[in-house]
Amino acid sequence: MKTLRLRWVLPCLLGWLAAGSASAAEVLYSGTGFLSGQQTLTDSFQVSGPGTLTVSLTNIAWPEPLASLNMVVSTTSGLLGPEMGAGTETFDIKSAGMVYADWFGTAQGPLDTGVYSMNIQFMPAATAVPLPYSVALLASGLALLLWQRRRSTALNGAVAT
Repeated sequence: MKTLRLRWVLPCLLGWLAAGSASAAEVLYSGTGFLSGQQTLTDSFQVSGPGTLTVSLTNIAWPEPLASLNMVVSTTSGLLGPEMGAGTETFDIKSAGMVYADWFGTAQGPLDTGVYSMNIQFMPAATAVPLPYSVALLASGLALLLWQRRRSTALNGAVAT
Protein backbone atom coordinates (compact mmCIF):
# COMPACT_ATOMS: atom_id res chain seq x y z
CA MET A 1 0.00 0.00 0.00
CA LYS A 2 2.80 2.42 0.92
CA THR A 3 4.69 1.72 -2.34
CA LEU A 4 1.54 2.41 -4.32
CA ARG A 5 1.16 5.81 -2.65
CA LEU A 6 4.82 6.71 -3.28
CA ARG A 7 4.49 5.71 -6.94
CA TRP A 8 1.78 8.33 -7.40
CA VAL A 9 3.18 11.09 -5.18
CA LEU A 10 6.43 11.64 -7.06
CA PRO A 11 4.92 11.93 -10.59
CA CYS A 12 2.22 14.28 -9.27
CA LEU A 13 4.79 16.52 -7.60
CA LEU A 14 7.01 16.55 -10.68
CA GLY A 15 4.03 17.36 -12.90
CA TRP A 16 3.08 20.22 -10.59
CA LEU A 17 6.63 21.60 -10.77
CA ALA A 18 6.78 21.29 -14.55
CA ALA A 19 3.45 23.05 -15.09
CA GLY A 20 3.74 26.63 -16.27
CA SER A 21 2.19 29.48 -14.41
CA ALA A 22 -1.24 30.52 -15.57
CA SER A 23 -2.80 33.91 -15.28
CA ALA A 24 -6.15 35.14 -16.39
CA ALA A 25 -7.06 38.38 -18.05
CA GLU A 26 -9.09 40.78 -15.94
CA VAL A 27 -12.08 42.33 -17.73
CA LEU A 28 -12.08 46.04 -16.90
CA TYR A 29 -15.00 46.99 -19.14
CA SER A 30 -17.39 45.06 -21.34
CA GLY A 31 -20.51 46.70 -22.62
CA THR A 32 -22.64 48.11 -25.37
CA GLY A 33 -24.01 51.62 -25.50
CA PHE A 34 -25.88 54.19 -27.54
CA LEU A 35 -24.54 57.41 -28.99
CA SER A 36 -26.95 60.18 -29.89
CA GLY A 37 -25.80 63.06 -32.06
CA GLN A 38 -22.18 63.81 -31.26
CA GLN A 39 -21.02 62.47 -27.87
CA THR A 40 -17.88 61.91 -25.82
CA LEU A 41 -17.76 59.36 -23.02
CA THR A 42 -15.03 58.75 -20.42
CA ASP A 43 -14.25 56.02 -17.91
CA SER A 44 -11.26 55.17 -15.72
CA PHE A 45 -9.89 51.86 -14.46
CA GLN A 46 -7.35 50.84 -11.85
CA VAL A 47 -4.65 48.36 -12.97
CA SER A 48 -2.66 46.36 -10.44
CA GLY A 49 0.77 46.56 -12.08
CA PRO A 50 2.62 46.16 -15.35
CA GLY A 51 0.92 44.19 -18.11
CA THR A 52 -0.93 44.38 -21.41
CA LEU A 53 -4.18 46.24 -22.02
CA THR A 54 -6.31 44.97 -24.93
CA VAL A 55 -9.03 47.31 -26.18
CA SER A 56 -11.72 46.28 -28.70
CA LEU A 57 -14.07 48.93 -30.10
CA THR A 58 -16.90 47.94 -32.46
CA ASN A 59 -19.24 50.10 -34.53
CA ILE A 60 -22.53 48.16 -34.60
CA ALA A 61 -24.71 48.82 -37.64
CA TRP A 62 -28.02 49.28 -35.80
CA PRO A 63 -30.18 51.16 -36.66
CA GLU A 64 -27.37 52.56 -38.82
CA PRO A 65 -23.61 52.53 -38.27
CA LEU A 66 -22.09 55.53 -36.53
CA ALA A 67 -20.58 58.10 -38.90
CA SER A 68 -17.42 58.05 -36.74
CA LEU A 69 -16.23 56.15 -33.68
CA ASN A 70 -12.79 56.76 -32.13
CA MET A 71 -10.99 56.28 -28.84
CA VAL A 72 -7.89 57.35 -26.92
CA VAL A 73 -6.36 55.47 -23.99
CA SER A 74 -4.11 57.24 -21.51
CA THR A 75 -2.53 57.14 -18.05
CA THR A 76 -1.39 59.96 -15.79
CA SER A 77 1.89 59.87 -17.78
CA GLY A 78 0.16 60.58 -21.11
CA LEU A 79 -1.35 58.80 -24.12
CA LEU A 80 -0.60 55.08 -24.50
CA GLY A 81 -0.81 55.29 -28.28
CA PRO A 82 -2.39 57.17 -31.15
CA GLU A 83 -6.15 57.63 -31.50
CA MET A 84 -7.78 54.39 -32.57
CA GLY A 85 -10.91 53.70 -34.58
CA ALA A 86 -13.08 50.59 -34.57
CA GLY A 87 -10.92 47.48 -34.12
CA THR A 88 -8.58 45.98 -31.54
CA GLU A 89 -5.38 47.49 -30.13
CA THR A 90 -2.98 46.38 -27.41
CA PHE A 91 -1.08 48.72 -25.11
CA ASP A 92 1.82 48.05 -22.73
CA ILE A 93 1.21 49.24 -19.18
CA LYS A 94 4.46 49.98 -17.32
CA SER A 95 3.20 50.31 -13.74
CA ALA A 96 0.15 50.20 -11.48
CA GLY A 97 -2.24 53.12 -11.57
CA MET A 98 -5.23 54.61 -13.34
CA VAL A 99 -5.97 54.07 -17.03
CA TYR A 100 -8.38 56.45 -18.75
CA ALA A 101 -10.50 55.60 -21.79
CA ASP A 102 -12.17 58.37 -23.81
CA TRP A 103 -14.35 57.35 -26.72
CA PHE A 104 -16.31 59.63 -28.99
CA GLY A 105 -18.50 59.33 -32.00
CA THR A 106 -21.03 60.90 -34.29
CA ALA A 107 -24.37 59.28 -35.08
CA GLN A 108 -26.16 59.57 -38.40
CA GLY A 109 -29.41 58.64 -40.05
CA PRO A 110 -33.00 59.72 -39.41
CA LEU A 111 -32.84 58.77 -35.70
CA ASP A 112 -29.40 60.37 -35.18
CA THR A 113 -28.56 57.37 -32.95
CA GLY A 114 -26.03 54.55 -33.16
CA VAL A 115 -24.69 51.65 -31.14
CA TYR A 116 -21.13 50.76 -30.16
CA SER A 117 -19.57 47.89 -28.22
CA MET A 118 -16.38 48.06 -26.18
CA ASN A 119 -14.29 45.49 -24.34
CA ILE A 120 -11.18 46.33 -22.28
CA GLN A 121 -9.08 43.53 -20.73
CA PHE A 122 -5.92 43.68 -18.64
CA MET A 123 -3.41 40.81 -18.61
CA PRO A 124 -0.89 41.20 -15.76
CA ALA A 125 2.75 40.59 -16.60
CA ALA A 126 4.05 37.18 -15.57
CA THR A 127 5.91 37.18 -12.30
CA ALA A 128 8.93 34.98 -11.72
CA VAL A 129 8.58 32.12 -9.26
CA PRO A 130 11.67 31.42 -7.15
CA LEU A 131 12.14 27.81 -8.26
CA PRO A 132 15.41 27.11 -6.40
CA TYR A 133 13.56 27.44 -3.09
CA SER A 134 10.71 25.24 -4.33
CA VAL A 135 13.09 22.56 -5.58
CA ALA A 136 15.06 22.63 -2.31
CA LEU A 137 11.86 22.20 -0.30
CA LEU A 138 10.72 19.36 -2.56
CA ALA A 139 14.08 17.59 -2.27
CA SER A 140 14.15 17.93 1.52
CA GLY A 141 10.57 16.64 1.76
CA LEU A 142 11.38 13.61 -0.40
CA ALA A 143 14.52 12.93 1.63
CA LEU A 144 12.43 13.03 4.82
CA LEU A 145 9.91 10.57 3.31
CA LEU A 146 12.70 8.17 2.30
CA TRP A 147 14.32 8.43 5.75
CA GLN A 148 10.94 7.75 7.40
CA ARG A 149 10.37 4.72 5.16
CA ARG A 150 13.85 3.33 5.83
CA ARG A 151 13.39 3.81 9.57
CA SER A 152 10.01 2.04 9.62
CA THR A 153 11.47 -0.83 7.52
CA ALA A 154 14.38 -1.16 9.97
CA LEU A 155 11.97 -1.19 12.96
CA ASN A 156 9.75 -3.83 11.32
CA GLY A 157 12.84 -5.97 10.61
CA ALA A 158 14.00 -5.63 14.25
CA VAL A 159 10.60 -6.65 15.62
CA ALA A 160 10.35 -9.67 13.31
CA THR A 161 13.62 -11.19 14.57
